[in-house]
Amino acid sequence: MEFIEVARGRLTATLIAGKIPVTDETLAILRAGLSTIGHGYHIERWIGTRAKTDTDLIKDLSRLYAGCRTVIDVLNVDMNGSCQIEAILHDFWNGSDLPRLVEQLRPLCLRLDTALLMAARDGTLKKRPQTPETWFFLAVHDLFSTITGNPEPGVAGPLHRFTRSCAALIDADIVVPERENSFQKRLVAALARRTGKISVLPRIVFPGK
Repeated sequence: MEFIEVARGRLTATLIAGKIPVTDETLAILRAGLSTIGHGYHIERWIGTRAKTDTDLIKDLSRLYAGCRTVIDVLNVDMNGSCQIEAILHDFWNGSDLPRLVEQLRPLCLRLDTALLMAARDGTLKKRPQTPETWFFLAVHDLFSTITGNPEPGVAGPLHRFTRSCAALIDADIVVPERENSFQKRLVAALARRTGKISVLPRIVFPGK
């Protein structure tokens, strides 16, 4: 799933649903978190259809990630310096498309990083500890905790409404229990089973950008 740019109004409504103050910072965290969670949910949903073993998948993802980072790092240094490589690869008719290539590889690198983190978690991708929806509930809980700065935000009404709003932004097929009590029971059980929090924000920082 490619996460589509979400209008500020819908992001604002999501924060309001969770009784979270609307600021540039909370909007930025929400936008980044939804992008990461949306990609993670897609992986959780379709992970069972892959044919590769865990070892082969992690190996291939690692190679792709290393390759993307190498291309980005080398071209970034060149374009901010002598531009020698850019000049050598310059297309006489179409101009230089290297800056565009670098910008296209940045989000791909972020998605590869997320995929690697999920691949390494629990040592297996074949037997998932929960359904994709339950993973989504846990991820949104952790995003809610990150935005509010509360490590234990509870499972009350604001989180339920926040989760429903996030689900509508990411995938209309995500089913969030309409009854708050049902949602709380499911989330409490999932929180009790899990062994660690989900990384809901991108962790790659490109030097100089």
